[in-house]
Amino acid sequence: MLIEDVHAFISVARTRSFSAAAVRLRVAQSSLSKRVSRLEQHFGTALFLRHGRGVSLTAAGAVLFANAEALIREVERIEADVRGINSESEGLVRIAMPPATGPVLAPMVLERCVVDYPKIVPQIRESTADVIHQWLSNGEVDVALMYNPELGPNMEVQPLVTEPLFLITPGTPRARALARTEFPDACAVEDLARLPLILPRSPHSIRVLVDRLCAGHNIHPNVVFESDSIRSTKGIVERGLGCTVFSRSFLSHELSAGRLIAVPFRSALASWRLCLVMPRRDTLSMAIRTVRRIILEQATLLYRDGFWLDARCHVEPGEPGPADPPSDIR
Repeated sequence: MLIEDVHAFISVARTRSFSAAAVRLRVAQSSLSKRVSRLEQHFGTALFLRHGRGVSLTAAGAVLFANAEALIREVERIEADVRGINSESEGLVRIAMPPATGPVLAPMVLERCVVDYPKIVPQIRESTADVIHQWLSNGEVDVALMYNPELGPNMEVQPLVTEPLFLITPGTPRARALARTEFPDACAVEDLARLPLILPRSPHSIRVLVDRLCAGHNIHPNVVFESDSIRSTKGIVERGLGCTVFSRSFLSHELSAGRLIAVPFRSALASWRLCLVMPRRDTLSMAIRTVRRIILEQATLLYRDGFWLDARCHVEPGEPGPADPPSDIR
């Protein structure tokens, strides 16, 4: 029995759809079907009932599903114990994070490494998605966090959270008076054609998203200033010189103090997705595997603590990372 087949079975059971599970696992549906078929041949019974609305578990499938996740966790524990006998997580691991996440997540990751894995030497870099993409392509970083990555097949991408974006406007009466603009209570995409926007240059993920939203409505965003730094942009907005588009998580202090206001978008498309990205490699060092796991764990903790407001988490407890090669149990 192959562990990758068990992973495939769990994903189909959760989504109740072969096509949805194939998208989630980023594999061809035919390959996913073969994995499930191997399991059914191994147990000598059908695990799913196929019908027009998708699939449902058979009695045998329900028994396997009830025990499959525990099996996966036990196998991963055994693997870690065996590898730990002859190897230890050590060495340099180069990590890239975006400015909206790095100031909070990087210290958490670094602390875990220092306390639990002192032989790992993390190197933290911070920049926008286009620069991080270049670092990944040039082999300058081992693990990266990126918003809305648009990458080729040579990269492994694991979604972490999807977070709504907001129109960020001045908060104080003085700043709003200086803006001389009527800000909406709920922002329509069409409003971006008249509002004085302060946005980063393309190919920043926020700028690409705003440009595409506006293009879909046959309008042009009214960009009055360009600023690639969210720290500078929020200060400019606070003074009443315009508004911007960003998530609430990085601006929580300014929002709670009333210096900024977050206006929701009417379109659900105004959101961005934070992903864990790694170059595809045949083998990974124990240090890189460990840091990847730490990032997943700490990102999940941040989500549970409410750092990403109104976000949706895509990481489930015990879910393997995309860079883990399949293991065999025979």
